Amino acid sequence: MKKILTIIFTIIFFTSCKKDFLNVAPGDRLSNTTFWRNADDAVQATTGVYSSWSSSHIYQQYFADDWSDDAIPSGFWQGFYYFTWGKGNISPSNGDISGYWSALYSVIRTSNVFLANVDKCVMDDNLKARLKGEVQFVRAYEYYLLYNNWGEVPLVDKPLSPGEVNIGRGASGSTVAFILADLNAAIPNLPTVASQAGRITKGAALTLKARILLATGQYAEAAATAKMVMDQGNYELLRTTAGDGYKQLTNTKQANNKEEILAWQFDGSNVNNDFISNVNGLSGSLVSPTKALVDAYDGYNKTTDMVVPVNETTTTSRFANRDPRLDFTVGHTGSVVKGITLNSESGELAAHATGYGVIKFITNEVINNTPKYSTDYMLMRYAEVLLIYAEAKIEAGQIDQSVINAINDVRSRAYGTAPTDITHYPEVILGTQAALRNIVRNERRVELAFEGLRWFDIKRWGIAAGTNGTMNGTVLGAYLSSGTYKVAGARQMDNPNRDYLRPIPQDQINLMGKNLLPQNPGYN
Repeated sequence: MKKILTIIFTIIFFTSCKKDFLNVAPGDRLSNTTFWRNADDAVQATTGVYSSWSSSHIYQQYFADDWSDDAIPSGFWQGFYYFTWGKGNISPSNGDISGYWSALYSVIRTSNVFLANVDKCVMDDNLKARLKGEVQFVRAYEYYLLYNNWGEVPLVDKPLSPGEVNIGRGASGSTVAFILADLNAAIPNLPTVASQAGRITKGAALTLKARILLATGQYAEAAATAKMVMDQGNYELLRTTAGDGYKQLTNTKQANNKEEILAWQFDGSNVNNDFISNVNGLSGSLVSPTKALVDAYDGYNKTTDMVVPVNETTTTSRFANRDPRLDFTVGHTGSVVKGITLNSESGELAAHATGYGVIKFITNEVINNTPKYSTDYMLMRYAEVLLIYAEAKIEAGQIDQSVINAINDVRSRAYGTAPTDITHYPEVILGTQAALRNIVRNERRVELAFEGLRWFDIKRWGIAAGTNGTMNGTVLGAYLSSGTYKVAGARQMDNPNRDYLRPIPQDQINLMGKNLLPQNPGYN
């Protein structure tokens, strides 16, 4: 989260983490006589949870779309598991897989220690309930990531002694039930408006709940939960009189606006502290957008108000008359960033596997001749809530005008106009369930690109793996002056029974035993 108070307590109490993810050594605990006394202690402990949460696996959030059909890593980074897993040959002994698992459980452990001790503090009951709610959200968020990556996992809800570490994988449905229980306990105690920028709110908890319900096919419940966020009335899409709301949201320092539900926030005073410009933008090549993503942005003729085929004649014509979000998301031949005209075959973009770079969340601000890249990294925003609502209603067979309104609210903002101004953007109209399903899925793809959600989407839709899977086959990039597309590599996700889950880390199986922690199907 925001660089709120990183204190000695956090370092002493929360950063001790052994390879054994369930181990809690006695030395990690602070005496009741020195801590857990009052509100100050409780607030400091909550800060420790926030710090642990954001710092323990922040890289994973930035690189998440390398797990999807929207991006692929380049060069040196292709040795990392973002690429290896996509090739269908990742090993359970992969150190990065183990590190990710351990990082998530480290935050869960931190949360459990807080929840087990905060009642000892003599303090205002309302404040205590709110802090508990924030930490319950964090724990639920980590289990949400574990579930989406590995399926059912060991469920730990308290600090463990050395004799309690042998906990097996949960029964079918237990991980989702655990997540929903944490969120349902947290929601009544969380504020509608954050007490401090970057703090967790009721809207954030409801949004995460809606995500889980959508992912598990509980469509009517997901729509109802998203509608609760919509009905709060304190969120809206960022729109500007100049019609550049999407650009302002993603390419300028528009922190804490009404669209932002939850974000990790960065201090723009220190460029070196910003991850986005270093590894997810033009100066890094870890995340290279694919041709498949670029092709998802519609062609649209503003003069005729018609969706039109893309002119693929030249390296630059293919970017004319496109959904405006393309130019705010993907750096390509003809893009102008910080006064530099980019080219997929030279300069910064040539280092990318696809010849495309990510420019979303990179600002054009300059301080003392130094580019200022820092923007908040969105974990949740209102556009996603609208699209969850629309998709859930479509899948539930509850198609009505509210579905169309939600999609058009998002789409019209992208084109810099109002939803009612239907002659200046490709508005959606009522149609069949199949047609609207395709529309909302593509709308999610282009609206939320590089916000860490694409893999979860194609997984729950079941379109990633298999003979015709979007993650199986040659990965293409930019169109080159030679008349060919840049080949960025290949993926082999041809086994749906294996490829929708990561392998359980072998070191954890060795620790727990294969009877308690059996491997996911298809991995040796």
